[in-house]
Amino acid sequence: MDSWKKSRSAEAELSLIEKQARVNLPPSRFQAVPLLAPARHFDPLNPELLDRPDVDQNSVRDELQALETANRRFGGYQLVLHYVARLVRNARLTSLTVLDLGTGLADIPRALVAWGQKRGVQVAVTAVDVNEKVLDLARQACRDWPDISIEYQNILRLTYAANSFDLVMSSMALHHFETADAIALLRRMQEIARSGYIVNDLRRNWLTIWFTEALARTVIRKEILKHDAAYSSRAAFTVDELNIMAQEAGLQRYRIHRHHLIFRMVLEGIK
Repeated sequence: MDSWKKSRSAEAELSLIEKQARVNLPPSRFQAVPLLAPARHFDPLNPELLDRPDVDQNSVRDELQALETANRRFGGYQLVLHYVARLVRNARLTSLTVLDLGTGLADIPRALVAWGQKRGVQVAVTAVDVNEKVLDLARQACRDWPDISIEYQNILRLTYAANSFDLVMSSMALHHFETADAIALLRRMQEIARSGYIVNDLRRNWLTIWFTEALARTVIRKEILKHDAAYSSRAAFTVDELNIMAQEAGLQRYRIHRHHLIFRMVLEGIK
């Protein structure tokens, strides 16, 4: 996936995605390689604990703080900043407006603003989420960050106009959606972005699943983290699935990169 994609081919496969989206089965050609990855497991009626309305605030805080720690220790910030820096350089931007979807504790927006301050690039981030408990914690974390605005938005019904942000991005959010909704979200990200968009997410494969489930059994102590870590590893998409969804969404200039060995992938798009 190293060349820019301009094709909207494979219409038969793409229509099959639409038919299978509600039950979240991968296209048939992915079912032919079970040694690499199992079928996607995602149940909108039984989502991650973080996404359930009855989850308590302390559990939400535990999970978001764990994600922030993982980003800091295992290169999550550096991964995103690599692609942001490339966009700023290639588009010759002297300032940057960013829409961050599914922001969590807004730790990546804080990393973006700090990165801009060191390089003389004015970065302003609008960080959005649909979960009010998450938003409360994000506002607390960003009290001393005036360049970050925390807003409530239903990510599947974003109210922003086309070309209203230089960069639209999401980190570790795409696997929280059904296939059809993920396609719609990719389409809206391209529409809202003026210069580019970045999707950073987990990759589904057997090794990632086995490793994550082993951690959940032996190392992870918090119940919400045990459940959601294992759930996410099976709800994530594969690189091939992300590529087909990008084509279905009408993305025209994008690349998909593999990162962190078997664990992450990044879709990088430009306008």
